[in-house]
Amino acid sequence: MVLLQTGEESAMKSKNRNVRAVAASVAFSLIGATSLGISNASLAIAADCSTIKLATVGDPYEYSLKEVLPDFTAQTGIKVVEENLSYDALQARLSAAFVSKAPDFDVTTTDAMWIGQYYDNGWIDSLNTYAKASAKDPELNLKDFLPSVLHSISTWRGNLVGLPVAPYAQGVMYRDDVFKKLGIAAPPTTSGDSWSWDKYVATAQKINGKVVNGKKMFGTVIVGQQPVPIVHMYTQLAASKGAMWFKQFPTGTWDFTPTMNSAANQSAAKAYVSLYKAAPKESINYNWFAAGMRFAKGDIGMMYWWSPYFYLVQNNDYMSGKPSSIVGNYKIAALPKEPGVAQTTSIGGWQLTLPSTSACKDNAWKLIKWAASSATQKKMALVTKYGTQFSDFGRKSNLEDPALVKIYPYLPQLEKMLASGNGKNVRPPMPLYPALEGVYGLQLNKILGGADIKKTLADTNSIFSNLLGGNFYMPYKGKSYDDTFANTTALIDSLSQ
Repeated sequence: MVLLQTGEESAMKSKNRNVRAVAASVAFSLIGATSLGISNASLAIAADCSTIKLATVGDPYEYSLKEVLPDFTAQTGIKVVEENLSYDALQARLSAAFVSKAPDFDVTTTDAMWIGQYYDNGWIDSLNTYAKASAKDPELNLKDFLPSVLHSISTWRGNLVGLPVAPYAQGVMYRDDVFKKLGIAAPPTTSGDSWSWDKYVATAQKINGKVVNGKKMFGTVIVGQQPVPIVHMYTQLAASKGAMWFKQFPTGTWDFTPTMNSAANQSAAKAYVSLYKAAPKESINYNWFAAGMRFAKGDIGMMYWWSPYFYLVQNNDYMSGKPSSIVGNYKIAALPKEPGVAQTTSIGGWQLTLPSTSACKDNAWKLIKWAASSATQKKMALVTKYGTQFSDFGRKSNLEDPALVKIYPYLPQLEKMLASGNGKNVRPPMPLYPALEGVYGLQLNKILGGADIKKTLADTNSIFSNLLGGNFYMPYKGKSYDDTFANTTALIDSLSQ
């Protein structure tokens, strides 16, 4: 039964529900280990599943996916209502809906770091049963995904919890014309001890302040905005130096004793400050897009960043479709590494997940499987409305497709970056991650502003300890899961039979 309300009454009730839901969401973000026990039995009224709702975020994949969604409807007869949200709004909206048990969306876009919180709280379903039933479906073909991608963003506690729709690695973009003009050797395409973070910093310093073709250059550009964006860039540098968040996670017996003030992390912070000194001053406030698109403006010598920017910087502004001044004058190189430390590439990005509150799960699974399929991903890559606009593949068949390599010639390099990645080491998706990330980003921003590195990281460690201890993660008495690549491979094998 539906009761009609006046606009004012409806708005007031909606506002009150949202306030309560967001408050509950904050509590669950901090506690993070209790299942809500949501079931479809709570959905008393049978849903009309001829139309399903999809939540997306404003990253590049969404532009391409929107263009090809009519193909899904033509193929299945299922209409998709898409709602696009900003990063922060998406997380708040999903958390509020999940905590209030509201059947808001049938398919949700979920960030890699949210999976522990979402799955352990019972907000998203395991896809194991669905994947097993679709094992022979060529549209799914789990073995076509790079295991490192599924491991990093789509598995949790031995469950497949999503399918990648836009996985990202990190690598270096550099102005080869600027390097040639200044007589600087080009960075290598393969990681090695000779291409160290010290060498990277020194190279940025050599470029900084030089005038090339009448333009004063900055050595690099960084992400400095807190609380979330700075963590995404900084943690790649830290992980390459061997820094970890916790004493033991995600493999073995979990021990969430924080290690934020380790020697490796102090070294990473010093390097990040040095990079900031060779970057525009305003980059202390740059988010993901501002930093990435600044490279497209033509006054940045090099930067390391998420792989979507390998193609985005061909536009003069974000998804503008108008060519930037650097087209044809930049190349892709490998990430630096710390000598003697095995390289770890950060893998992040987006996947499609199945909310436990959805009343249309079978049709939702059809959309998830279709959007992540090799055929759909290729269609997305061939959309030209905004120029070359999508190459965020997690599948070998796409990364090695000759037609796609012709358009995106860096795909062989991207495949190597993804294959060497482990997102769970770089930004661990344990249930308390969102709260810890907020603290970490604030502290890192303070360091860029001149705060003492050793003291600030020690303070960070203390705050982490208080949060973790207050939420029963120190000492951790919960159930561990030995989250190794081998176990991810075994899971893929079991779901593919």
